[in-house]
Amino acid sequence: MKRLLFFVLILVNVSANAAPASQQCEQDKEKWEKIKARKVAFFASKLDLTVAESQAFWPLYNEYSEKRDKLLFELFPKYNDEEINRLMNLTDKEAAERMDAYFEKQNELNALEKEYNQKFRKILPEHKVLRMYLAEMLFRKELLENLRESRPNKNNKPKPPVKPR
Repeated sequence: MKRLLFFVLILVNVSANAAPASQQCEQDKEKWEKIKARKVAFFASKLDLTVAESQAFWPLYNEYSEKRDKLLFELFPKYNDEEINRLMNLTDKEAAERMDAYFEKQNELNALEKEYNQKFRKILPEHKVLRMYLAEMLFRKELLENLRESRPNKNNKPKPPVKPR
């Protein structure tokens, strides 16, 4: 009887913890979808694509983004504190293997970017390909600025006014 009660309590605890985790996952997916929609709108305003260019560009860009994001996640995974502590105490041999793997992924990322740069240049004029890279940079900058603005300041002090140069 005690074992049954124990297992029921564990099951209830796991169920209670799984619901918020799945809810958080859904919220993260919604946020990610909103960011993607903002990015499409941002790119549309910066690239000024024709209908034909747009039809060729977006499937290719989405394919590129998916592959690049996968490599970036492999390069910069989210580590918990336990994993960071483990990494801080690797042997020299293990550290060398990790660094070699890191630089191999960097090489894969560079190869992917070169490959897709050539593909983009086949479907878009050169100046629009450059605009795409600039739009990516500007969009990341805008996201970071929005994130900074949404975080409360220390001691809830208002931000000092920006002095014009």
